Amino acid sequence: MKRRHPFTLLDFGLVAMWASGYVGAKLAAETESVYLVLFWRFLLVSVLLLPASIRHIVAAGPRSVWLNGLLGVCGMFLQIGCSVVAIGMGMSAGTVSIIYALQPLLTAAVVGPILGERVAVREWVGLVVAFAGVSIAGGYEGVSAPPIAYFLTLLGTFGLVAATVIAKGSKDETPILPSIGIQSSFCAALFLPFALADVGLCPPFHDPAFWLVVGWFIVFSTFGAYSLYWLCLRRSSAVHVGTVLYLTPVVAITVTWAFFGETLSVAKLGGLVICLTGAAISLSRPVAIVPPLSDAQGRLKALE
Repeated sequence: MKRRHPFTLLDFGLVAMWASGYVGAKLAAETESVYLVLFWRFLLVSVLLLPASIRHIVAAGPRSVWLNGLLGVCGMFLQIGCSVVAIGMGMSAGTVSIIYALQPLLTAAVVGPILGERVAVREWVGLVVAFAGVSIAGGYEGVSAPPIAYFLTLLGTFGLVAATVIAKGSKDETPILPSIGIQSSFCAALFLPFALADVGLCPPFHDPAFWLVVGWFIVFSTFGAYSLYWLCLRRSSAVHVGTVLYLTPVVAITVTWAFFGETLSVAKLGGLVICLTGAAISLSRPVAIVPPLSDAQGRLKALE
């Protein structure tokens, strides 16, 4: 029997928490250094979860450290860091979001050969339609940055795809909190030299805006988004989780319009409708066609 993955409350939470990263990015852009924000974000998370991480490492051994470290490097550091650098080089956030929207399609392309997951025609159609909607809503603005910025954005996209495939293929049983703690410690170490070269490691202790952004990232984008991402990935298919992420621009654009006054153009609204349509196609539950039973078969079925 074909396994179904209906849209659940966990998926809804993932969409909301993943979209919080866009809000955090807008808030972080107003601080002295985005790199300093990211360094302290991951450093504090790793410190908060240090007891849970140590207990797990003692029980599970070094393999779990390196596996979750690899997930952190690919799924957190590359995805977040590459987008930040690309935007700093002049690439618009809309273009970055379009390239990152390739992630569900790339995931669907590799999960079959690598993980043996079957991607139905319905899911492929939904993915392509949703990508078209994201492209329209994102508003492609042409070449606005050097080629290295586009390479970095693609690298960040491949990073999340790689993390998704590794997580599904390894079937790691690390509890969510120690997993996030180990991943965050690797990210803090990797963001350290960037922050040090930018403004140093000392945070502005008396700047409430800085700590607001750090707290936002910790609560919503780290504990919320990544915890739910790994949890949803363990409970459903990689294609399902990737398709769910297509709903993120709908929430992100709505929130930035409501709280930051960003313009809701006809292209954005039309693109979001197309995106929702594609996601609905891909996430729709297949209807099983049951052949009619004879009377005897029907009575036997009733007794079962």
